[in-house]
Amino acid sequence: MNKRKLAKISALAAIVIFSVYQFLTPPITYKIDSRLIEINDTLVKLSRTLGFKILSISSSGTNPQDLSDAIPHDIYDTIEQSDIDEIYFNNDPFNQTAVFTIDQFFTFFRPSWYYKYSEIGGVDEDVVPSLEDAVKQQDGPPYFLCQKAEVPNWFFCTSFDP
Repeated sequence: MNKRKLAKISALAAIVIFSVYQFLTPPITYKIDSRLIEINDTLVKLSRTLGFKILSISSSGTNPQDLSDAIPHDIYDTIEQSDIDEIYFNNDPFNQTAVFTIDQFFTFFRPSWYYKYSEIGGVDEDVVPSLEDAVKQQDGPPYFLCQKAEVPNWFFCTSFDP
């Protein structure tokens, strides 16, 4: 096969893969889903009742695993039905936080996106008025940025640190 034919086939395959990827990838929204707020409230209550400080939840289970049965089934359902990949909950005595990472394809090639709740309303990332503008102004990675959401103490964030 000559090089020109191979290049055409490669280009066509890349276009098809990109098109399928764009079709299958849900749009990322700045709006905080009310189900995420409910999950966070539930985890705060469970943390107080069961005494755990750190918890990770995905559709396939929890870490620590011994808390799997204590997590309401509707949290797993919400993770499966939404664009959430994993929830990281931290009930620190100084600031309770929850990070809801957005499920994306090929995350190692692109920035990660996530919703973040902070009880005290502060985050480690740089808070910017517009994520779109801030990302466009970046010279490249690494960056860690958040934009305040319409719900108090909630943020929509992105980070890229390959």
